[in-house]
Amino acid sequence: MTVKELVPMPPEAFRSELQSRGWTPQMLSERWGMTKRRVMQIIADADRPRYYDDAARGLPMAVNE
Repeated sequence: MTVKELVPMPPEAFRSELQSRGWTPQMLSERWGMTKRRVMQIIADADRPRYYDDAARGLPMAVNE
């Protein structure tokens, strides 16, 4: 098994990934069980733990009801 090299997502790419899936920081804070402020810190932190990048890439498309 080969593991691809981990390339960190810059804050702009992280934000763009969320937006492309229809997620706002408020929606994400509710899903992840954290404050909106903490989600904003995660988004802005280029040195965030890489599992947040994986989590953002794995989010389902948000559905507006």
